[in-house]
Formats: sequence, C-alpha cells, structure tokens
Amino acid sequence: MKHDIGRCYKKQLMRRKYFFHFFFVILFFLSLNIQADGREDDLFSKIKIIPIKGDRKAPDFSLKGLNGKKVELKQLRGKVVFLNFWATWCSPCKEEMPSMEALHQQFKEKNFILITVSVDYGGQKTVKEFMNKHQYTFSVLLDPDGETLGLFDVKGIPTTYLIDKKGKTVGKAIGPRKWNSPEAVSLINLLIEKK
Repeated sequence: MKHDIGRCYKKQLMRRKYFFHFFFVILFFLSLNIQADGREDDLFSKIKIIPIKGDRKAPDFSLKGLNGKKVELKQLRGKVVFLNFWATWCSPCKEEMPSMEALHQQFKEKNFILITVSVDYGGQKTVKEFMNKHQYTFSVLLDPDGETLGLFDVKGIPTTYLIDKKGKTVGKAIGPRKWNSPEAVSLINLLIEKK
C-alpha cells in the first residue's frame, strides 16, 4: 500500500514538473513574440510609420509593369511587400527614391519585394525614361488612371504601405522617408523574420 502511494505521489510530481516545464516554455515563446511586437512598434514610431493593427488584408489589384507583365498583389504572399505610390513629377517622391533603391538592393535576395505604383498620366514612356535616367532597378507598376489610390485610401504621394508575408497591411507612411536608415532596415528584417 505504501509502495502504491509513493508511486502515485512520484507520478503527480512528474506531471507537475512536466506541466511547469511546458508552461515556462510557452511563456518564453510568448515573451519573445511580445518583445518582437514591442520592438516593431518602437521602429514604426522612430520611422514615423502609422501602424495598422488587426487583421486588415491588403486589397488585391492587378497592374501591368514597365516590362508589360501583369502583377497581382496576391501572387506576392509569402514575401514582405513594400508598396509605394508615386509619380515622376512629385519632388518628395524623387527625394526618397535613392534610399528605396538602396533598400531594394539590400533585400532583393530575401523574402522581400519593393514595388512602386506610378500614377503618372504620361504612362509607360515617361516612367521608363525616368527609371532609366536614374538607374533605378526596383519594380514599377503603371496606374495612370489612379485606380489603386482609392483601394488603398491614398490621399497624397508618396505613400508607402508595408504588407506582411500573410498579405496583411501592417504600416503606412505618408510622405518621404530615408528607407535605408538603420531603423528602416531593422524593421524590414523584423518583418522578414516574423512568422
């Protein structure tokens, strides 16, 4: 009888031990996620990006690129998408483009894609000349009618959206930024590493 009670007691101790180990492992991983979210919020704040909370999926669209191929936003799931709205006549847009090119070069081999949507009325010829003149290599989609501006509630340009790998919009920047700053690079790395 004593032997059975001792065995039951040992089993209870083992169960408690496993429960506490499991509990602490779960707490550890939750704390990592909370730290990452806190760091993400801090970086958004430093770069002056408006965080978009909740489960807001980015609206899908299909536009032709400078190369003539159609691109659909939903095809890019699994990658962090940097989506920038601009025009060749927009001075603030031109101001941020060198840093966008640097960001594109730094992350083009990772789960990241930098896409711009040109809302130039002049269309392909105007945009192609601009891109060639400045030797920018990131992707450009053409929207001369500005249809995507309404989808994304863009009130002025440049406006940039950050879209996570699941297709959710996580941040919005209105106006130019230095996109190759250490904070912006850290934020992109964080979004790429996030599951």
